[in-house]
Amino acid sequence: MQIQLIPVRKAKSGFALVITLMFLAVSLVIFTSIMYLVSSSATVTARNNLFNASRSAAEGATEMAVAQMNRDFLYQSINVNDVSSYQCAVSNLDQTDWPVKYQFSDTNGVVNQISVSIWPQVWATNLEQLNSSQFKNLYGYVANCDLTATATPLNQSYQTPSTVMESLQMCAIPIFQFGVFYNMDLDLSNGKPMTMNGKTFVNGNIWMYPQNTMTFNDSVCATLLVTNDDNPNDQQNLTACTAPTYNFTANGGKALSMATAVTMPLNGTNSNPTNVEAILNLPPVGLGAPNSAAYQDSNQMYLYNVCDLIISNAATGINTGTSTAANTNNVGTNFVIYFQDKDGASFLTKLTNEVFTFSNKTTKVVYTTNSPNAWNTTNYVRIAAGFPWVTNVTFYDYREGDNVKTVQIDVSLLNIWLTNQAYQGYRWNSQCSDHKGHWIDSIYVYNSVPPAGGSPGQLPGVRVVNGTNLPSRWGLTFATPFPLYTLGDYNTQTNFGPAGAQRSLLMTNTAWTWPSALMGDSVTILSSAWHDSTTTENPTAGNTTVNAACLEGIVPSTYVSGGTYAGKHYSGGLENFLRLLENWTGYTLCYNGSIVVMFPSIYGTNFWQQPGAYYNPPTRQWGFDANFKVQGGQPPATPRIKAMIRSQWIAK
Repeated sequence: MQIQLIPVRKAKSGFALVITLMFLAVSLVIFTSIMYLVSSSATVTARNNLFNASRSAAEGATEMAVAQMNRDFLYQSINVNDVSSYQCAVSNLDQTDWPVKYQFSDTNGVVNQISVSIWPQVWATNLEQLNSSQFKNLYGYVANCDLTATATPLNQSYQTPSTVMESLQMCAIPIFQFGVFYNMDLDLSNGKPMTMNGKTFVNGNIWMYPQNTMTFNDSVCATLLVTNDDNPNDQQNLTACTAPTYNFTANGGKALSMATAVTMPLNGTNSNPTNVEAILNLPPVGLGAPNSAAYQDSNQMYLYNVCDLIISNAATGINTGTSTAANTNNVGTNFVIYFQDKDGASFLTKLTNEVFTFSNKTTKVVYTTNSPNAWNTTNYVRIAAGFPWVTNVTFYDYREGDNVKTVQIDVSLLNIWLTNQAYQGYRWNSQCSDHKGHWIDSIYVYNSVPPAGGSPGQLPGVRVVNGTNLPSRWGLTFATPFPLYTLGDYNTQTNFGPAGAQRSLLMTNTAWTWPSALMGDSVTILSSAWHDSTTTENPTAGNTTVNAACLEGIVPSTYVSGGTYAGKHYSGGLENFLRLLENWTGYTLCYNGSIVVMFPSIYGTNFWQQPGAYYNPPTRQWGFDANFKVQGGQPPATPRIKAMIRSQWIAK
C-alpha cells in the first residue's frame, strides 16, 4: 500500500498579521510616550509661564509699597513701628486689564498685605556697599529694609504662587559731605587754576568751560548732563583753555551723567530750587516754634525750628512803643533773642535785654548802659534795647548797589556771653548742655528791615565779625533767609594746642578748627582789610581764611529778552560761589568747607559782573573740609538729603 504524504503549507498571511500588530503596539506606545512628553512639557511650560507672571506680579506689588515708602521717607512721615500701613498699596493695585488676577499676601499668609521689615536707622561709616558711585565713600544714617510679597493666581488650572523679596536702604546723608552740591545747574569757567576736593553732585546740568586748569580729585555726577560746553546763557564768548582733569577711580575717571537724583525733603513740597529756599525762611503758619508741630520730624528741615537761639529785631528796625514809667518812649532798634528748647519748660523763652541805649533829649548825646532805667524820662529817651554781642551796622554793597542794613554778631563777645557767669548766656548755655548734650551752637537771625529800591537801595542782611575763635568744640552755625557776610578770618583758631597758635591761616589743614556752617540767601566774604567807611569801588583786599560749610543761593545764568537787563547773564560760576567786593589781586582767599547751592537768591539778585567792576579775583586756595565726613565733625544743624537706594531682588 502506498501512502502519499501531502505537505502542509504554513499560513504566511497570519504571521504577517502578528508582526503588524506587534509593530502597531510599539508605535502606540511610542506615540503615547511622545504625547505624554508633549503634554508634560506643555504643563511645565504653562506652570513656568504662570510662575514667572506671578513673580512679576509680586514684584509689582512690592514696587507699589516701595513707592509709598519712598514718599513717606522723603516727607519724613514714615513710621517704622507701623509697617502694616503699606497694605493699602497692595489692596488698591488695579488689576482690571490683567489677563490673570492675583491675590497678594505677606509671609504669614495675610491677604492684601506684604511683609515690610525696617531695621533701626544707624550711622553708616561707609556707603560703598550701596554699589552706587555717586554715594560711594559717603557717610549717613541708614535704615535697611526688606519687603516680601507673595502673588497667587486666581481661577487658574494651576496654583503657582511666587514670592519675592526686595532689599533697599533709606539713607539720610548730611549735605555738607559733598565738596560741591548744586540743586540746580552748575556753571564753571575758572580764569585761574582751581582744584576741587570732595564729591561734586548736581541735580541738573554741569556746564564746564574752564579758562585755566580745573582738577577734580573725587567723583563728579549730574542728574542730567556733564558737558564741556559753555552755558548757552554765558555772555562772555569764551574759548576753552583745557578740558577738566578727573583724578579719581570712580566711573573710570570720568564724570557721570544721568545719575539718580537726591531730594531735600520739605513738608508738602518737592525739592525744586524755589521750594528749597523755605528751609531758611520762616516756617508756614502753625508749623514754626513755639507750636509743638515745629518739633515733628517733618518740620525739622526748617532751620528756624532747629537753632538754639533765634534773633529778631523789631519790624522795620524801628519799634515805636508806648511811654510807660518803666519803659519810656521806646524809639530805636531793638533786639529780641529767644532760647529754643523742646525739652524745656517752654519751647521758646524770651531772654531779658542786657544793654540799653539812651539819648539826651536836648544834646542828642547817646549813652549806653546795662540798666533799663538809668536816666529819668524827663531829659532822656531810651532808643534801643539789646545784647552786648548783637548790634546794627550799615555798609555799602557795590554789587547790589544797596546800603546793607545788617544785624551784626560779634563772635568774640558771644564767647564771653556764653562762658561768663555775669551774663544770662551762661545760664542758657548750661541748660542747652543739660537738655541737648551740647553748648549753644546754632543761631537763626531774622532781620525785619524791609528791602527798598532806589539809588542806593536798602538791603537787609546779617554779618559775622571777630569769628577767629568759635565758642566750643561743638562749633557754630548761622542761618538766615537774608544775605550773609563775614568780615575777616573766620574759624581759624581753637583754644587747644599751642597757646595762641593760629593753626589754620592760609592752610588746607583744618585740624585746629571747629565745625561751622554759614547759611543764607548769599555768602559774601569781606577781607581782613575791609572798612565800612570805604566809599570807593573795588578797595584793596587782604589775605583771608574762612573755614565753614556754606549753603546759599546764586543768581543763575539766564537770558533776559527785553528791558534794562536784556541779554545773557552768567552766574559767575562755581569760581564765584563766594561773593566778593574787593580787589583781591595779589591776595589769597583760603576757603575750607563745603559748597552747597540750593536755590536762586531772593534778596541779593544783581547779576554777576566781569572782574574789574566791583571786584578782582583772588588766588583761590579752596579745599573740602574732610572733618565733615565724620559724624562728630558735621556742622550743627546740617541739613540732610534723602535717597532710597535699591540693593537686590531675591526670588523664593
